[in-house]
Amino acid sequence: MKNFFKFVRWLYPGLKIKRWIFFILISLIIILISSPHIRDENFIVKIASLVSFIIGSFILFISILSLFKSFFEIIYPYEKRELIDIIYEKRLLSKGPKIVAVGGGTGLSTILRGLKEYTLNISAIVAVADEGGSSGRLRQEFGILPPGDIRNCLVALAEADELMQGLFQYRFKEGDGIKGHSFGNLFITAMTQVTGSFKDAIEESSKVLAIRGRVIPSSLEKIRLKAEYTDGTFREGEDKISDETKSIKRIYLIPQDARPNPEAIEAIRNADLIILGPGSLFTSIIPNLLIKEITEEIAKKNVLKIYICNVMTQHGETDGFTASDHISMLVSHSKKEVVNCCLVNSGRLEYNLLLKYSYDKSFPVIFDRDKLKKIGVLVFEADVVSKINYLHHDSIKTAKEIINIYKNYKNYVKD
Repeated sequence: MKNFFKFVRWLYPGLKIKRWIFFILISLIIILISSPHIRDENFIVKIASLVSFIIGSFILFISILSLFKSFFEIIYPYEKRELIDIIYEKRLLSKGPKIVAVGGGTGLSTILRGLKEYTLNISAIVAVADEGGSSGRLRQEFGILPPGDIRNCLVALAEADELMQGLFQYRFKEGDGIKGHSFGNLFITAMTQVTGSFKDAIEESSKVLAIRGRVIPSSLEKIRLKAEYTDGTFREGEDKISDETKSIKRIYLIPQDARPNPEAIEAIRNADLIILGPGSLFTSIIPNLLIKEITEEIAKKNVLKIYICNVMTQHGETDGFTASDHISMLVSHSKKEVVNCCLVNSGRLEYNLLLKYSYDKSFPVIFDRDKLKKIGVLVFEADVVSKINYLHHDSIKTAKEIINIYKNYKNYVKD
């Protein structure tokens, strides 16, 4: 009786299922009746049976396709494309390379937005030392890990519709207590309280946004940053490090023995390609490499490990830095081979945007090719910069170049 009621539920009105089941049954009856007579000696009977068989087969094909589409529209409500295109894409992307992208801030999310068009196997390992803005406030008030960079990466990998993505990025402009907070940050904070862990909150948020891949905090411990400057002074706090006008000599973690997130280690071990950057060198990328086990696992991997060099210097962090200076800092902090390749922008930078950046004391990163080669990394040049509003990396152009380098990496090594 229980099974009977389960069957009856499939006959509820409005499911868009009954009609296609009916047509499937009718078409099968037509095929079964007509097929024995296709070889009949009577010519008229033979033609009529053949025509009936073809019509029945056509109805069967359309009905099965429509039935699958009805199921699919429920399972994937955000999709607006043709079913066949989505199936092809899912099959193709599921076979894509296993990519681990390490960093934080705007830079990492920019790269992820382009990479998700090439593979579903993306693991974004994100720094969790942010102490400024909305993330810093929530970190202090609720004792959680900073959600800002996590949120940006989730939205970058999202397949959800534009409204849902916009909702997660929406920032409240007024209201006591919530002014300056983004909805996504508050959502992750609330989800942490409901699920009992930041890790589970990210997983649930990933489901809401239907992301391609995974977003993984580099550590689940509460980490702070401390900077040592070239004049021997120190400053603590991620949001305060770039306030100084001094040159940074070294970055430290507090605590120095912070443990890695086990999921980050697993992702690196399974990686076909590892990407570092772009983004804030000292406060987004290097903090991940200061976790000893993460650096060791990256160094062990005999795969393409590419650093995406920043297009512009960042005032308070990399003033006057060349491309080789960026690599040198990665090497000096990790003390291991964490990169074997570097991608540098060769695209023309718009004068009006350069002028705009100069007001913030940000200038183009000089491409010192010879010094890069002396360091021992493969160097690639490509036009990967966006020319609209900001001198950031273009998601699509950068991802395309990364995949091209990945596909031909073994040939470059042989040469």
